[in-house]
Formats: sequence, structure tokens, C-alpha cells
Amino acid sequence: MDFLAPTMIVFAMLLVVAIAALSFESADPFAAWVKLAERYGTERRPTAIQFAGQRIRFGGQRGKPKDLNAFVTFDATIDDFGLWIICNGIDEEQFPAALKIPGTHVRLVAEKGNGYVFDLYAEPPVRMVARGELGQALAERSRP
Repeated sequence: MDFLAPTMIVFAMLLVVAIAALSFESADPFAAWVKLAERYGTERRPTAIQFAGQRIRFGGQRGKPKDLNAFVTFDATIDDFGLWIICNGIDEEQFPAALKIPGTHVRLVAEKGNGYVFDLYAEPPVRMVARGELGQALAERSRP
């Protein structure tokens, strides 16, 4: 019976490590952007830009969404189809800089201060934070 206690401690530690490894999510907002670009990327552009020079943050379900970097801004448009996001300041050769996200794939999660938190459906969902007029317009559009 004396040997059972150390064995149980080892199994408990292995269980904690396994759970941590499976639930780990990268805090890299660029990985979230790449996930969205793979799913919603397009070569097309909207006919007009409604919200120019926006600072939009991206992340996963856990953790805090972050800016891609200090030099990247976004232009956005909301139309009958949904949300257009155009990234300014990234290399378009690697992946498309424009996203065309259907309105049914944008869900309002929370309102925090002057920012609005949305889930964009990719696999797994990507969290997006939009502020100001863009956030408010998108929140109004995505409410049921």
C-alpha cells in the first residue's frame, strides 16, 4: 500500500500535463488571421469602404485578442452579404488580404467598454474585437 501513493501522484501529474497540452491555444493573433484567410479569403474587394483605418484585434476563444502588429490597419464594409475586412500592411503573396465573411458567421459575444467582441466561425471560431462605429454597426447587424 505504501507504493500506491507515489504512483497516484505520478498519474495525477501526467493527467494535468495531458489536459494542458490538449487545451493549449496559441496567443498569436496572426495565426487567427491566417485561419480566417484560409476560410474566407478572396481576391475581390467591396465597391466602397465604410470604415477605413480600423484597429481590429484577433485571437482564439481563450485569452485576450491582440493586434496583428502596430503597423497593420483594416478597412471594413458591412453590406447585405455580411462583413468585408481588408488588411493593410501585410504581404498579399502569402495569403489573401481581403476577407468576405457571411453575416450568418458573425456572432456578437459581448460588449466591453467601447469595444464589441464577436465570434467569427472558422474551425475553431476566431474571436474578434472591433471598436467605435464599426463595432456598433456590426453589433446591430449581428443581433438576432
